[in-house]
Amino acid sequence: MSDHDEPTRALGQGADKPDHDRGHREITIIVDGDPRQVRRDKWIVSELKAELGIDPAKVLAQITPHGLKDLDDNAKIELHDREQFMTHARSGGSS
Repeated sequence: MSDHDEPTRALGQGADKPDHDRGHREITIIVDGDPRQVRRDKWIVSELKAELGIDPAKVLAQITPHGLKDLDDNAKIELHDREQFMTHARSGGSS
């Protein structure tokens, strides 16, 4: 039994454990109503869009209690579990 217990303790104290404690574990965010798994971390919006397979021509917007907040592609954001986003076509240009 002690042979079985030792590897368990070693896994709990191994190099993988601190990485999870540093916030690099996966979280679920909601994009366009679909749950998506990403690593908990700070992201540049354009890199997050690429990771999620979002068309670079679209805007990623954070859904907040006050409405939508469009995110600049060069902005750095910190993701939180169950945070909600949606994508939409860029508006602008002169008509």
